[in-house]
Amino acid sequence: MVFETLILMFALLSVATLLQTLSGFGFGLIVVSSFTLLNIMPLTATTFLVSFLSLFNSVSLVFRNTHHVNKQAFIILLSTAIPFLAIGYVLLEYLSQYMSNWLNVLLGCVILLCCSLLLVKRSVSSPSTSPFGFGVAGALSGVLGGLFSTFGPPVVFQCYRQTWSIVEIRITLLAFFCMTSLLRLIVVPFGTLPSYDMFISTLFAVPVVLIFTRIGRLLSARVSAKHIRALALLMLTLSGSLLIIQNIQI
Repeated sequence: MVFETLILMFALLSVATLLQTLSGFGFGLIVVSSFTLLNIMPLTATTFLVSFLSLFNSVSLVFRNTHHVNKQAFIILLSTAIPFLAIGYVLLEYLSQYMSNWLNVLLGCVILLCCSLLLVKRSVSSPSTSPFGFGVAGALSGVLGGLFSTFGPPVVFQCYRQTWSIVEIRITLLAFFCMTSLLRLIVVPFGTLPSYDMFISTLFAVPVVLIFTRIGRLLSARVSAKHIRALALLMLTLSGSLLIIQNIQI
């Protein structure tokens, strides 16, 4: 990977990490969409990078707070996500080899749908532990995670509708993302492996993500989360729209 591309990659990861830390969402969607749009690396390699960095950045926090995890919801989400993660991964491998343009169009559509989902006003559901809602969220999350290493939107929407404390919601989500990211990495050897250069670039990206996570936490008290959220949604909407426009053959 040339030096200019590496610098651009680290810059985009820095922005995605800051937005994730300040707004609570967006890392996977921003990285996957921007890397694909700018052709920084293949989508299969980008999804590996997102899974690896997401796992590395959150695993220690989860281990320190496992008592906050909603065990029933976590089990339902994970058990329904696993088979659909495999389906999504098979789709990624097939589409990336035979229908790459339409894979990018699908990515653009998924990004726009996720933005729409994140804009929906959340209401508290009852009962909070209804298995069906969590099962559907887990299945959708598995498909999106298998395809684009983006597990977040369905389960974020479902969990924030519950009557749990904010700590319970966040740690349950982080625990789910840790496990699904780990599973996503486990299935990588069964498909397209990242090149040696891509793997080394991923390792070099670890300190970048850790540094900007720390910077984001320091800035969180001084920056409006509402404005950051709006900025992240705007960036995602633009990137999703451009991916569709670039790849639709008229």
